Parts: sequence; structure tokens; C-alpha cells
Amino acid sequence: MTRDCNAPCMWFLAWSLRVEQMSVPFAVEGMDALALAQEGERLCRENSMKAGIKYLEMALQKKINLGGRSLEALSAIYSQLGNAYFVLRNFDKALEYHRHDLETAKLLNDRSGLAKAHGNLANTYKALGDFDSAYEHAVAHLRLAQELNDKECEAGALYNVASVYHCRAKTIIHASEPLDKSGLLTASDMTATSQLQAAINCYLQNLHIVENMKDYVACGRTYGNIGNSYYMLGDYATAVYYHNKRLDIARQYGDRAAMRRAYTNLGNAHIFLSETAKALEYYRLALSVATELHDEVTEAQCCFNVGNGAAICGDHSTATEYHTRYLKLARKLGDRAAELRACVALATDFRKQNVMGKAVYFLALQGHLSVEDFY
Repeated sequence: MTRDCNAPCMWFLAWSLRVEQMSVPFAVEGMDALALAQEGERLCRENSMKAGIKYLEMALQKKINLGGRSLEALSAIYSQLGNAYFVLRNFDKALEYHRHDLETAKLLNDRSGLAKAHGNLANTYKALGDFDSAYEHAVAHLRLAQELNDKECEAGALYNVASVYHCRAKTIIHASEPLDKSGLLTASDMTATSQLQAAINCYLQNLHIVENMKDYVACGRTYGNIGNSYYMLGDYATAVYYHNKRLDIARQYGDRAAMRRAYTNLGNAHIFLSETAKALEYYRLALSVATELHDEVTEAQCCFNVGNGAAICGDHSTATEYHTRYLKLARKLGDRAAELRACVALATDFRKQNVMGKAVYFLALQGHLSVEDFY
């Protein structure tokens, strides 16, 4: 149920434009279920998810006309709808359609389709924070991939299992209390550690497969996640090793967004290694890429990082420059939490420079903004 839309002719482009301007019922008059499904799939590939969903759901209403392979076609439609709703962050609808896909794959005794459906369900449950259900489906995905001896599928399943462990650890860490007064790890800290170690184990198994397949894009993604896992464990030197490998692949493929993430992650790790000058260098590189990408949200965060890095290095004048830039972007973006952070940072910057009038001003502004938020 695919169609080559890479080189559409002019009449097709004109027709597509008219379709965008029409109400959907008029545009699809006379289209059968298969044509509706194909058009829905095309729209989803072009990231027109809402329009694609309309066509795919209309195809379901006409499913009796899908032809002799109706169940296979239904499975494809259910999967596409689940993925489209996932992109739109409507996770309940995504679950609904991925469950339909799973049941259809069972009816077809399609083990490859079952593996795919379990993987999609794992991702959706993970997005909802239901890590137990996500883990159950991710393990089913992995088991089927291994039974099928499908290495590509197995690599994806291992990545899926690893990401469930990884996300669960992040949630535990964010919800946990700091170290108690004795300095001993709490039970939640130890649980997060075991989850991260399990994640790294699965990521390394995934890495072994994708390296053998010479899938370097997948390698880069896994390197980054291993680096993040080691960072969360406090093993910053190993985190730097993997983030450098991730950076090398991002540079090789010209992936500027991945380069920006790697630079930021390297900066963070070097801060904890007390290599502040190197950290500041990476933060500046991350900011340069974010500015090139015209991503103001990321640019703001990078400005904050450069400001903080400069402050740690004792260069409070530079810290003031970048924290001021962060404040301006926060105001432009309407991000009140970022404004508050900027005011606190600027108050500290000016206090360190013994410019007490401005330090007091930004502390007062921070208090004023906090009161506004309270009311």
C-alpha cells in the first residue's frame, strides 16, 4: 500500500493544492478504501498528520472494499493511524490503534507484524509513563525478533527495552530526595542505578548489532544514549568517551541538531570533571549551532549554559552578557520560569562584580515575577 511520490508531475501538484483547499468529503468523492488509505499514508509521510488521519479513518469506514487482503490492509492502516496519533501526542488514540494492529496481526498469525505492534505499544506506554506495560511489550518485541532471527528488528527491540529502563531511571531520579545526611544512597537511588546499568547493557547489545550492520546513524543515536546513561551514573569520563563518538558521527552526516546535543552533553560532563574551560568551549559551540538552526528555545538554553560556564570560570562579565541574552529570549518566548532563572543568575553575576544596585534590582524583579505567578 505504497506509492512513489518522490517526483510528482505538475498536474498532481495542482490537484494536491486543490485538495488542501477543499472540504475532505468533496475531495474524496468516488475514492475507494484503498485509494483513501494510500492518500492518507502519503499525507502522513509528508507530515500532514491531521489530514492523513482523516483519510485513513475514512478508509476504515469503507474497509469492506479493501480487497482480498483486507486484514493485511487493515493492519497497515491501524499501524499508520497509531503512529500519526503518536506524533500528535494523542497517546490514548495511538494506543487504541496499535492495540487493533496487534489483534489483527494475531488473526493473521503475522509474527513480524506482532513484533512491530508490540514495539509501537511499548513506545506509546513509555510516553504515557506506564513503564511496566512498556517493558512487557518491549520484551515481547525482543523475543519475537530473536525467534525470527531478524537482526534489524532485534536491534530496534533492544533499543526499545533499553529506553524503557533509561526513562524509568530518569523518572525515579527526578522524583527522589537528595542524598540523606549520612551520605548513603537511598533505595530509590539504588533502583535508578540498577535501571541505568540494565539500560547500558541493552544499549551495548544494540550497538553490537548496528555496528556489524554498519548502520552508523543508529550507532550515533545509541552512543548518545549510552553517554547520557553514564552521565546519570556519575561516570563522567565514560560519558565523554561516548558523547565524542556520537559527535563524530553527527559531524560525518552533517546532523547539526545532533551536534548541538553532543556539544551540550560534553559541556555538562566536563563541568563535573572540573574541566570548566573545556566545558565553556563546548557550550559556545552548542550555542553557535543552535543560532544557525534558528531554534530560539534551544538558543536560550545554550545562552544560559554559556553564562553558567563563564560564571564557574570566574568570568562574571561574560556571564552577565549571556544571562542577559537568555533573559531577552525568555521574555520573547513568554517563558516565565526562564525569566525567573535569568533574574536569579543576573543578581548573582552583579553581586560577584560588586555592582550591588543591579544585583538588588534583579532580585527584586525575580520576587515581583514570583508574586505575579502566585496570583
